[in-house]
Order: sequence, then structure tokens, then C-alpha cells
Amino acid sequence: MIRAKDIEIRWHAIGKSCLRLGIAFGASFLVLALLNRIPEFNLLAQSSPWIPKYIGDLIAFTAGMIIIWRISQGKFSVYGFTLSRRNPKLKVSITTGVVLGLIGILSDHLPQVLSGNPLKPAYPYTLSPVNVLGMLSFQWIFVGVFEESITRGLVQTLLMNELKGIVSIYKWDFHIGSVITAIIFGVGHFGPHIFFGGSWISLPLHLVFATLCGFGSSYIYQETKCLAGPILMHNMVDGLLYTVDLLFY
Repeated sequence: MIRAKDIEIRWHAIGKSCLRLGIAFGASFLVLALLNRIPEFNLLAQSSPWIPKYIGDLIAFTAGMIIIWRISQGKFSVYGFTLSRRNPKLKVSITTGVVLGLIGILSDHLPQVLSGNPLKPAYPYTLSPVNVLGMLSFQWIFVGVFEESITRGLVQTLLMNELKGIVSIYKWDFHIGSVITAIIFGVGHFGPHIFFGGSWISLPLHLVFATLCGFGSSYIYQETKCLAGPILMHNMVDGLLYTVDLLFY
């Protein structure tokens, strides 16, 4: 059951959030697009897909941190970079991450199982120690730091301050800013999914799953005002997905 109460939306705030997010990830895609024009980098990216993932997210993260630093005058704690405010709900974050990770594994590979086709990894790459370490370190440690700092820290903080209202989904009360951030997060996976070789057939399911993960992260950040929980949850989801994907080899 879904109920909305006292909703007050300021479209300029949503536009401002999307602009900031667009600057951060736009810089990332621009650099990657330029690098992909170099044949040597293109071959490297195909054989070691963790390299462009690191480069892309690091550029977006750096741009996001510059924006946060400028608008907050260096007060990063206002944007979730703190552990001192309240319980960061780390156990809840881990549990949510595991549940969503298992859902993601099923959505990725259950169609293959039901069709009787051999299980195949979603992102094939050369199985070398360097590639395994690079991919798993990115998914288990860094992806949450990079992406949650921008989406939850940069976008959701602004929307929760500028917008008003609650959307109740079953027994959970989501601030309208949390809901919009989750939707932006889900839709924002369109570009990376296609850019990194995902199929158009799997795109709708991928966006739905990303939005579901966005709701999980947004709710934890809403309740804690701390990025530790969303980062941990994000790393759990992606870490499980890629570890199981790796085992299919």
C-alpha cells in the first residue's frame, strides 16, 4: 500500500540536483569517451573492464567532492561524511545488501537457468589474478564510496532539505526527497549499463533493480544522515553480484 502526505515539490531543486549529478557523471563519460577513441585503451578496457570502471567513478567522485566542498564551504559532515550523529545502522545495511544482492543474482541468471542455456558471466574478461583483484576490490570496497557519496550525499541531501512530504510504502515512510533520489539513481543506470556492454533486452530489469537498490540506500541515509550505511549496502550488493558472476567461470 502506497500513501502520499503533504507533498511539496520544488522543481528547481530537482533540476539543480540533476545538474550537479550531470556535471559529475558527465565529466566521467566525457573522459571515458575520449579514452575509448584510443585503440590501445579500448583493447585494455575490453580485457580488463575494472580499469574504465575505476577511472569513470573516480572522476565522477572527484567532481562531486569539488561541488560539495564549494557549496558547503568545506563542511562535508552536512553531506553525510560523519559517524558522530546517530546509529549508522550498519547491521541493517548489511542485511539489506545481502537480500538485494541475492535478488540481483536471481534476476541476472535465473532466465539462463530456466531456458536451459549454459550459465555465462555478465561481463566476460580474462581471468587473471590482476583482473580478479581489480574487479573484486572495485565492487567490494570502492563502488559504494564513489557512487553513494554523489547520489546520496550530493543529491539526496539537497532534495531532503528543499522538498517536503512523506510517501508511505507499506510500513516504511520515505521522505519525498528519498523517493526522487532513488528514481534518479535507478534511471541513471541507463548510461552505464549500455556503455559497459549491457544488452537492451536486460535493460528494463536492470533499471528496476537499480531503483530498488536506490530505495534501500535512500531510506538508510534518510534515517541516519550518514553515508556509512549506504556505502556498505552498495558494496554488499555489487560485491555479491560480481563474486557469483566470477564463480560462473
